Formats: sequence, structure tokens, C-alpha cells
Amino acid sequence: MRILYASRGFGVHDQRFLMALAASGHEIFFLPLTSASHPGMVLPEGVRQIFIPTEKETTTHTIGSLLERWKIDLVHAGPVNDVARAIALSGFKPLVSMSWGFDLLWDANRELMVWTAIKEALDHTTVFFCDAHSVETKAITDYGFDPTRTVVFPWGVDHDLFFPTGARAGRSANEPLRLFSNRAWEDQYGVDVLVDGLIRAGKTGVVFKAVLAGEGSLRPVLQDKIKNSCIARQVQFVGRISQTDLPRYYNEADVFISASHVDGSSLSLMEAMACGTVPLVSNIPSNKEWVEDGVSGYLFDDGDDVQLAARLLALDKVRQKLPVLSRNAQAVSEERADWTKNQKTMLAGYDLAIKLHNERGL
Repeated sequence: MRILYASRGFGVHDQRFLMALAASGHEIFFLPLTSASHPGMVLPEGVRQIFIPTEKETTTHTIGSLLERWKIDLVHAGPVNDVARAIALSGFKPLVSMSWGFDLLWDANRELMVWTAIKEALDHTTVFFCDAHSVETKAITDYGFDPTRTVVFPWGVDHDLFFPTGARAGRSANEPLRLFSNRAWEDQYGVDVLVDGLIRAGKTGVVFKAVLAGEGSLRPVLQDKIKNSCIARQVQFVGRISQTDLPRYYNEADVFISASHVDGSSLSLMEAMACGTVPLVSNIPSNKEWVEDGVSGYLFDDGDDVQLAARLLALDKVRQKLPVLSRNAQAVSEERADWTKNQKTMLAGYDLAIKLHNERGL
């Protein structure tokens, strides 16, 4: 089968999908709609890129011509509101539209045009891929998508890369609590809540060392806020971290924090849990699919920096419980977030799309 994977650009997630597809035995093609790319990204061997994006807008006619020229059998495209919609408007089927979480859960709630674009894409979609049941519910209730044509699978973790290394072994309860977050510095990820929570925790006397990674538009302002606060010497900023180096940061931390307002199945959460880092995350629906409060991690009310600080204070007082939570978190990740297993669900979704197209013209 000749499969085209279409995305906005070429990032870490795209590389992981293309690596899985390259090993699937199918003939794989890649179409990025923009030139955006993470540094160091290399297209997997055996994947052919059929379009070089320029500053000019990619037209429906261009996409249709490419699909016809390369005799594509199936397209896997996302995010839904722009990439999948562009394929949908070309009239091509079978189309597998894949949500990236933020498209349905965040963008659609803030702009009517985005909601309309998602509706147009889903109306022409054969099978819908998503990584969390919260996204599946949104597609069904808000857009009327057929649940029998929905496939849910977390994007998963490479457990050969993300696993506990024993870095926490023998750590004294008198040492500072080690915290880590690598969420992008943007509104939807609640980084302002994270910063305010850390400052409040510092004022209550929690002794910690926090490593904050990632980039984003809010970083300069929030970084200055920390530098001018009581926790200035307790926080280290490290920018973007490579996939190769990420496991070390997870393993050096006792607690992974995410104050995100929106997520599908967060890859950083799954990676942290795979390394046995205890998650402390906002109680949004997608996070609750992974974290059972007090069992495999801790939850705090979305947007509530006061409760985040209180949770850190409580955590600091029950250090002896962290190893148990660490093992539980790792077990959840191993059971449900194994990419080598979950990619098989993706490939089965392609078979469903071909079947529905052949039998019902979808």
C-alpha cells in the first residue's frame, strides 16, 4: 500500500510516526505543508518526501495533483483543522484524520473558523485517529463523528530509551526535592500557573531544585518573574532538550510537573512515568486517563497555583511514598504507553479505512 503521511512540518512526533511507517512494509511518502522543522531531524530511510514547502500557500490543486501523480492509496493527515482539511478539500479518500489534541480541545474552543475547519475535515474523513478518550468524546459530541470509525491509541514511548536508571537511589530525604518540567512556554500549557505555584511553594518553605526546559513566547516574561522572586537560585533554565538527553533529566527528577490546560495523551507525561518520575499534573480529563491521584501520581485543580503549591508542600513531607508512586507510574506507562505495541493499532486503523472505503465509499 502507498501511504502518504501529511503534517504541518517535520518535528519529533512526525519522525516517530514516519519511523514506524518505514518499518511497516508499506511504501511511505511524506508531505509537509510548511518548512517548520526541529533541528537535527532526519527523514527515516525509505520515506520519500514529495513536496518542498515554500512561502506560497499550498493549494488544494497542488495537493490533488501530488496525490494523483504518486498514486497514493491512503492519506494519514493532522492536525485536523489545517492539514487534514487541506487533504479533505482535495476530495481524496480514504482519509485518516489525526487530532494532535490541541486542535479539537483548545483551538476549536477559541475560534469559530477553526471549529468550522475541523467540521469540514471530519465530514470528509474515513477514520479518525486520536490519542485520548477526551479527544474521542469531543469528536463524537461536538462534530457528530461516527464512534465506530474512531481509533484511539496513545502515541507511546520508546521504552528502550525511557526507563529508570536508578539515579534517585540512595537520595536523602534532607536533600531538596528535585522537580522537572519541559512543557512549551505557551498559554495552553499553563506555564504561568507552574511558575506561580513554584513561587508560592518557595514562600511556604519547600526546599526544591527545579529544572525548567523548553521554549516559547512566555518564557522571557516568566523567567524574569522567577529571577526576581524568592526561588531565583532554586530554578535552572535549560531550553530545548534533545530526545537523547531527555531520559537523564527525567531520571534526575523526583517529580514531573505539568500545569497544562489542554492535552491529549501527553508524550512528556508518558515519558516521565516510563522513567519512574512521579507526575504532579493538572486534573484535566486527558491527564486523569493516566494518573490516579495518590496511586500513580498526584493531581491538582486546573489553573490553581495555590493547590499546586500545597501539593508540593505535602509531597515534600511524604518523601517515603515516592518510590511506591514511582513504580506505579512506570507500570502504567509500560502497560499502556508502549509505542511498539500502539503502532500496531495505528496500522490496523489503516486497514479499517481501506475496508470502509472499498465497501461504503467513505
